[in-house]
Amino acid sequence: MIENEKGPIPIQPERIPERATESEVVLFLSRHIDNPCSAEVAPGVFKDIRGFYIREAKRLMPTMTSENAKRALELKIQEYE
Repeated sequence: MIENEKGPIPIQPERIPERATESEVVLFLSRHIDNPCSAEVAPGVFKDIRGFYIREAKRLMPTMTSENAKRALELKIQEYE
């Protein structure tokens, strides 16, 4: 949740497409981790929701069967942690 002095700022994260393959999920999350949505929390001050997409990637990795997909997400997360 992003907040400013007036309270929470609603940002609706884009959802992962239904029935996406693991490769498509990796591409979706990687794109959003690299280029997350953001909101202006104060005049001229922007905050992004990259953390949301990183948490989502971490949540999904244990459910993936493709070791390549898991590794790709691990490497992407390492870029920002």
